[in-house]
Amino acid sequence: MTGRLEQLAIRATVRIGPDAAPGTLWGSGFLVAPGWVLTCAHILPLADGPESVAPLRVQGHQLDTRARLAYWLGGGTDPEQDLALVRLEDDAANGHACVRLTDRCGPPHQVTAFGWRTPTGGAPQRWNGHSECNGRDGSYGFTLGPQMEIPHGASGGPLLDREHGVVAGIVKARRTGKDGGLAVAATALRGFREARAVGGEDSLGPDPYAELIRAHDRWHHSMTAGPNWVRLQGELRAGGWGARDSAEASALLAELPRPVSSAELQRMISRVLGYEPLWEDELAPVDWRDGQGWAHDERDGAEIVALHYLLAVAQSCRRRAPDAVAELERWVKARIERLPDYVAALLRERAGSERELTAVGDRLADYPDAHDDAGPAVPDSERPVVAVELELNPYGPGDRFHWRVWSWPGGPDTARMLDEDTEDEGAPLADLQRALHQPLRRAFRELDAEHRRARLELALPVEHFGLDAHQWPRTAEPSMGARRQVVLRSLNRRGEPAPVWRERWDKVSGSVLKALPVHSPEYAKEALEAAAHDAVPVLCRPPQQNADALTDAIGAGYGVALWSLRGEHARACGVDCGELYVRSAQLLGSVDGAAALPERLRALREQAGEEDGEDAAWTAHIALLYDDPSRPLPACDDPLDSP
Repeated sequence: MTGRLEQLAIRATVRIGPDAAPGTLWGSGFLVAPGWVLTCAHILPLADGPESVAPLRVQGHQLDTRARLAYWLGGGTDPEQDLALVRLEDDAANGHACVRLTDRCGPPHQVTAFGWRTPTGGAPQRWNGHSECNGRDGSYGFTLGPQMEIPHGASGGPLLDREHGVVAGIVKARRTGKDGGLAVAATALRGFREARAVGGEDSLGPDPYAELIRAHDRWHHSMTAGPNWVRLQGELRAGGWGARDSAEASALLAELPRPVSSAELQRMISRVLGYEPLWEDELAPVDWRDGQGWAHDERDGAEIVALHYLLAVAQSCRRRAPDAVAELERWVKARIERLPDYVAALLRERAGSERELTAVGDRLADYPDAHDDAGPAVPDSERPVVAVELELNPYGPGDRFHWRVWSWPGGPDTARMLDEDTEDEGAPLADLQRALHQPLRRAFRELDAEHRRARLELALPVEHFGLDAHQWPRTAEPSMGARRQVVLRSLNRRGEPAPVWRERWDKVSGSVLKALPVHSPEYAKEALEAAAHDAVPVLCRPPQQNADALTDAIGAGYGVALWSLRGEHARACGVDCGELYVRSAQLLGSVDGAAALPERLRALREQAGEEDGEDAAWTAHIALLYDDPSRPLPACDDPLDSP
């Protein structure tokens, strides 16, 4: 049954070598989209870095063209790091046959691997072998059974799922001293969202995975004549949600704006399925096409689940792309008309007749948008939060920190650790922005929603409260603090909150905030302990001159405080201090409780970057302590220090 599909896979499989020696075989690869070849990074000479890779020669069925390395995933030994994208330089190759990649979540069973090999003393020749996937190796590795021995040169070729007629992986390597081998799951392609562009490559934009997979889906949708992949795949299974359905839906999804975040996409899939999958790294969806893969093999039938999912996607994108959504809805409506009445009725029941489907006569609903322009009202305790612990390395220089990234997708009970430092000495304070760039980018991409960005909370020792992370990245683009809420927390407040901390927090949460100027470090402790519980300390001296007063504020249970980052004092307070106190009192008086303060400060920082933002410029030079005892930092058993 897969014979003709195998022929298409053979046509899409290429050999890769140096352009200077076209007969040399480094490894295999395969066309995944017009002009793009996917392969394993380890077949390329990357010892001196990706920029050093010379022009390549890609050869195959009616294909012989120059190419170059365009993107790679880091060059590590783990399967998810062993992928690279090669760009063909001959535009005529854009019409070359491409494989069809799986959108399924589970591993394949019966598989065929394709590639090239070089017989002793001979020219490169094609190779393929049948086997079975008999296990997993890490997040993205498939182990292959002993029915075949993968030859040298086949690494980078496609792994065909014989049952479903799609490419489910990339051949990686044979096992030393054994038959069989290892393949990389196709889901590892999602890592190209963070891929390293080589040689100034930018043709796939800021999200290479989304652009690549969308180009892949558009191409397969356009191939309607002759023995094309989708037609032959459809011959494997008849009825239900077929290969043509999947291809047409994927192409329509490719015209929509990307999901706002992986977290929102996961929540949508959970609503459609009626349960929350146990998301693993290799299964977590990042684009609309990935979500469609969860429809297969559902108890109520792939048709019902897939159509329900497409309606939910249309609803999510209605405001951002009305024309593309209308096209998707027209297709869904026509597809519903082909359903038996009892199946259409079941779909209406699942999707909700008042919201997603109308009566049988019209079938398709046009219900109101899920979000208004201001975004949904969400309690602060339910807001998505990313927190970074910054712990001083006690064994190294005084400015080196180990870090750990936590997230709260929802309420206080949703804490999970996302990433942590692996450097022995930690990162210098001056390098924290660089060290945290990718971990924070991944965390925000997962948690940010269309109308609501996750808050960034940095927990560190009080003596380092001079950190101005809200001013990152210090370039012409808007600062972090203008785009999202950025606050500081005390690293000493891990685990169960102290009663006085809760008492003060409860008071500032439900009343108008009152500024408590702290003029003198010598009398700070007394003033802080005697103040009413609705007071918010405002300190005019920066932390390097005021660490004791800030420590006293933490000890006295304050969860909210403001301080200057640059107002060094030689002696007594001056005019600048008075201006800080006045502006801070106005800021605190403008919000209804502490929960509104981080967003009000963010809005002022955004205003400061505009032409008429002079009155808000002072907010660039203050920091905010916002330490919510209902969401304390987890009391982690593993200290963040060097061995």
